Amino acid sequence: MTRSDPLAPVIPPPQNETDPALFCGPKADILADLDCLSWQREMLADGSIHYPWISERTASTLGVPPEALTVSACGSLGVIHWADRENYLSSIHDSARSLSPCRIDFRVITAGDETRWMRESSRPHTAADGRIVWDGVWLDNTRSIRAEFHHQTLMDHAQDCIFILSDDDRVIWCNSAARREFTLSPNEGPGLPFADLIEPGAPSPVVLAAADPEAPSRSIDNEMMGRRRDGSRFPFEMTVSELRSDGRLSLIVIGRDITRRRDAERRLAESERRLRLTFVTAALGIVVVTMDGVIRFCNPAFESMASDGYSSLLGTNLRTFIPNELLPPPSRIPPAGMSFGLLCSPRLADGAERHWRMTGTRYPTAPDQTEPSLLFFIEDVTETTRIAHERRQLELLLHEGQKLEALGRLAGGIAHELNNMLGPILMGAEMIARTASLDERNAERCRRIIDASKNSREIVRNVLTYCRKESKVLGPVDLVRVFDDFTAMAASTLPPSIKVVRQREIDRATIIGDGGQLQQILLNLVNNARDAMEGHGTLTLSLIELDPAGLAALITAARERMVQKSVSDPPLNPLSALSPTAHYVKISISDTGDGMDAATIARIFDPFFTTKPVGQGTGLGLSVVQNLVKGMGGVISVESHPGSGSTFRIVLPVSEPNEAAATP
Repeated sequence: MTRSDPLAPVIPPPQNETDPALFCGPKADILADLDCLSWQREMLADGSIHYPWISERTASTLGVPPEALTVSACGSLGVIHWADRENYLSSIHDSARSLSPCRIDFRVITAGDETRWMRESSRPHTAADGRIVWDGVWLDNTRSIRAEFHHQTLMDHAQDCIFILSDDDRVIWCNSAARREFTLSPNEGPGLPFADLIEPGAPSPVVLAAADPEAPSRSIDNEMMGRRRDGSRFPFEMTVSELRSDGRLSLIVIGRDITRRRDAERRLAESERRLRLTFVTAALGIVVVTMDGVIRFCNPAFESMASDGYSSLLGTNLRTFIPNELLPPPSRIPPAGMSFGLLCSPRLADGAERHWRMTGTRYPTAPDQTEPSLLFFIEDVTETTRIAHERRQLELLLHEGQKLEALGRLAGGIAHELNNMLGPILMGAEMIARTASLDERNAERCRRIIDASKNSREIVRNVLTYCRKESKVLGPVDLVRVFDDFTAMAASTLPPSIKVVRQREIDRATIIGDGGQLQQILLNLVNNARDAMEGHGTLTLSLIELDPAGLAALITAARERMVQKSVSDPPLNPLSALSPTAHYVKISISDTGDGMDAATIARIFDPFFTTKPVGQGTGLGLSVVQNLVKGMGGVISVESHPGSGSTFRIVLPVSEPNEAAATP
């Protein structure tokens, strides 16, 4: 029979269908005590059906006493749901023809209009007079039917395919999801071999369940290709569980189409492969650390930046490389989704000076971790920093060059005016020297005026040469004579409060240069010494010869000063490049002024840098001096300490003895 919803409302029976009839008959006390509704039914020769006896339990079960029950003309009790009467009578006639037991589920309507399910179990026999008599019972099966209906509804709404198989791998029952997935028709399912639903050669559920015969109850997971009835194939994951009842084995197969999951796994694997490839081949250093800075893992780029091996980095604290004050504490790290950056010079084992640009962000906490992590992207910007520094230096040089160009144009006008003023002075002094009768003292003074005027004119010419980058024709110069003349002039022009000490250890020295430029060099250095001593102190000028041994000793002493970090000596590199077998002379100018610190010494030869107050210095003096010394093939260096005065050393190459005679 076809079941309807057991919870459906009662449908009123058609009118004039039943005729009242009272049933009276013998009642057996023993049957009345059974927890069921017992009765006796008979079918007469004319096919009419009667109920000679019905137990008193109809009153408690149906709400109707036995004597109030009605029966239709065709033999159906009035309490039977009208929709089930046809099937009910058909089952009775089938049982009568075959004299077989009658077992049927049907609905009844109680006196309170409640629908209840009953299960009839009866056995027919033929009486002596030809009647067919059934002795049977109705069991209230409402709870069981409803539970079965709920179970069926639950199984049909499940997303997974559910099969119940016999021990020979045939389908006993399957849910709606299984029918949809395997495209089974409404008539297919029960009796279908499960092997028709999987790829040929795949182990059947019975074979899988028998793989471990010692386990009485277990679940086995497996993946195979499923086959739909339309011939299409799909990956099918299933779990096979044994169900033993009354010694019989049944199998429960729960499975699902895992096409989407396999596609997702394949996409995830590809994404992980690309991510790992990016991680391994990235030029940036990538490192994941705990909130306290302990390295969890890093990529090869960071290994090469920070160490020689991956194993030596794991467990190392990032603060080993980064100054502790630069890495923020956990409380100051921005929340997830926000990044922070820093620039640092890491402390590396090889001692090399490097520069890192680091960008960090809070890393999401993994399920197996109890605290979040930090993800850092690290870029080695050492070369970029060097290029940027060089670019700034070139920009400064360009700026200085532009200033020098402007100064050159200004100096041209100034030189013209100075020459106009120096001309009459020089001409008047020379005329006095030729025509006037002067005593020895005034004649010396006149000669000094002439020499000073010539030197001043030469200095103006040298400034123009420097600013306009004009080449100066150099020639042999008698350095001893220039040194003697200049020291004599310095002793007479400096104030008496400055003591001039002159030291000369050689009697003859010829260099290739320009006498006027050499006097300009010495004059600039002496004036700086005078200003540094503020008019009081000792000025020492010395001229000595440097043979190869003396040059080596000078270089060694300068290197030691650099190692001690007590002096900055920019010209040492060109000094080291001089020929170790050549001969040189050294001019030293020392003062007892306040001295200079390392920062000042580092910029002392920069154009326009001056330590003098505004309006008292142009910052060109030492820059001009350095360029003039370089033009003569020499180098200049400075040694100074705060509170200990300063010493400027000029090293010039000595010309060969067979060169042209020197000029003053």
